[in-house]
Amino acid sequence: MLGVLAQIVFFALVVAGLVWLGRNVAGNMGRLGGNQFLCRDGSSSFRCAFDFLRLDAQFAIAETVIPFDPSDSYGRALLVGALNTAKVGFFGIVLATILGVATGIARLSSNWLIRTIARWYVDIIRNTPLLLQLFFLFFGVILLLPPIRQAAQPFGLPIYLSQRGINLPGVVLMPSATVWLALVGAGLLAAGAVWWLLGRRERRLGRTTRRPLWALLALLLFAVPGWFVAAAAGAGNQGFLVAADSGIASFADVEARARAELGVDDLGAVEAAVAAGTLTPEQVEAATVSLCTVDGAPAEANAAALLRRAAVPYEVERAPGPNEAIRAYLDGDCELLVLSRAALTAAAIPDSVIVPLPETPLRLDVPRIEGLNFVGGLKLSPNFAAILIGLVIYTGAFIAEIVRAGILSVPKGQTEAARALGLSEGQRLRLVVLPQALRVIIPPLTSQYLNLVKNSSLAIAVGYPDLWSTAYTTLNQSGRAIQVFVLVMAAYLSFSLIISFFLNWYNRRIALVER
Repeated sequence: MLGVLAQIVFFALVVAGLVWLGRNVAGNMGRLGGNQFLCRDGSSSFRCAFDFLRLDAQFAIAETVIPFDPSDSYGRALLVGALNTAKVGFFGIVLATILGVATGIARLSSNWLIRTIARWYVDIIRNTPLLLQLFFLFFGVILLLPPIRQAAQPFGLPIYLSQRGINLPGVVLMPSATVWLALVGAGLLAAGAVWWLLGRRERRLGRTTRRPLWALLALLLFAVPGWFVAAAAGAGNQGFLVAADSGIASFADVEARARAELGVDDLGAVEAAVAAGTLTPEQVEAATVSLCTVDGAPAEANAAALLRRAAVPYEVERAPGPNEAIRAYLDGDCELLVLSRAALTAAAIPDSVIVPLPETPLRLDVPRIEGLNFVGGLKLSPNFAAILIGLVIYTGAFIAEIVRAGILSVPKGQTEAARALGLSEGQRLRLVVLPQALRVIIPPLTSQYLNLVKNSSLAIAVGYPDLWSTAYTTLNQSGRAIQVFVLVMAAYLSFSLIISFFLNWYNRRIALVER
C-alpha cells in the first residue's frame, strides 16, 4: 500500500513540475512579445514560431560539409552546424576508440616502459580540464607550427603540418569506381554467405574452421579481378586535349618529351641534378607540363597521379567549370586540357587531338604547395584539428581505463586455460579475454561516446563552427532564444539517442544467454 501511495505522490510531483515548467515558458514567451512569433503575413501566432528559419542567415560559416552561402536560410545554417558536429563526433568516436583500446591494453603490458607511459598519459589527461587542453593544443601547438613553406613532414610521409592546419593524402573516386564498388558489394555478400555457412558447419561438427580467412578470400575473389575489369571499362572516360602538331599520341609521350627536354634518363633524379648544379631551375621550369582542368574534378586527380608516378614536373591551372578551363586552354595558359572524354568531345576544338588517360577506380590525391597554400588531398583546418585531436586524446584516456577494467574483470583462470591450450598472447586477448570483457566495457563506453559528442560544443573555444556556434550566432541575429534552444536540445538529444540505440543493440547481442 505504501509503495502504491509513493508512486502516486511521485507521479503528482512530476505532473506539477511539468505544469509549472509549461506556465513558466508560456509566461516568458509572452513577455518576449509577439515579434517572437511573427508570421510571413505580418501577424503573430505560436504556429509561426519557427518561420524565422526561412529567413536569410546573412553570416558566413568558415567550414562546411555541404555548400553554404550567407544568403541561405537560418535553417540551412543550423543544418551545417549539426553536420559539422556529426563529423567531429563520428571521427572522434572512431579515433578515440582506437586510442583508448590500445592504451588500455598497454596499461596491462608486461613492458615497464610501455605500461608507465600509458599510465602517465591517462593520469595527466583525466585530471586536466578539457577546455584547458583545447586552448593549449590550439594556441600552444597548432598555431605555433611552422609557416606553410616550411611545413613539417613527419618521417618523410606526404603529411604536412603547418599553421594552416594538417594536410593529408586523400582518395578520389574515378568514374570507373562504380563498377568496382558494385563488384566489391557482391564480394561482401559472398563473404557473408561463406561466414554463415562455415558457422553452421562449425556448430554441426563441433570444431572451428578458418572463417575469417575464407571470408576474406571470397571478398578478394570479386574485388581483385573487379579492379582490373573496372580499369579496363573506364579507359575511355577521361583524356586530355593537346595540339595536333605536338607529337603527343599517348601519355607515355608526355613522359618521353620531359626526359628529352631535361636530358635525363630518370626523371626521379631531377631534384638531385638540380641540387648538384647539373640542371638549373629554369630548365626544369621550361620542361614543366602545364594542365588546364576543373578544380576538384576526378580528371585532375587522375592526371596528377600519373604525372607524379612518372616524376614529370607539372603545374595546374584550375578553373571553376569546363567552359572556363576550355577558355584558358584556348588562351594559351596551358599545354594540356584535362577533362572527361565527353567534355573534350563536345568542345570540338580544331587542330587538337584527344589522348585517352589510363584510369583506375581510385586515385591517391597527394597535397602539394601551389602559390601560398596547399592544393589536393584532405585538409584539416587548425580549428577542426584542435577540437578533433583534443576530444580524441581526452576521451581516449577515459576509454583506456574502461578497457583496462573490462580486461581485469575476466577471471584469471580464463587466461591460464588459454595459455594451457597453446594460444599466443595475441590469440588469448582476441579470442578469449576481449569477447568476455566487452560485456563490462560496452555500458560505460556508451557514456563516453555521449560525452564526446556533448563536449564537442566546446568547439566554439577554438573557432570551429559546430552546432552550438552557429546556433549562438543565429540566436543573436534573430532574437529567437527559445526556438533556437529547443532546436539545439533536440539535435543533441537525437545524436545521443542514435548512439545509445546502436550500442544498446550491440550490448544485447553480446550478452550472455541465461537458462
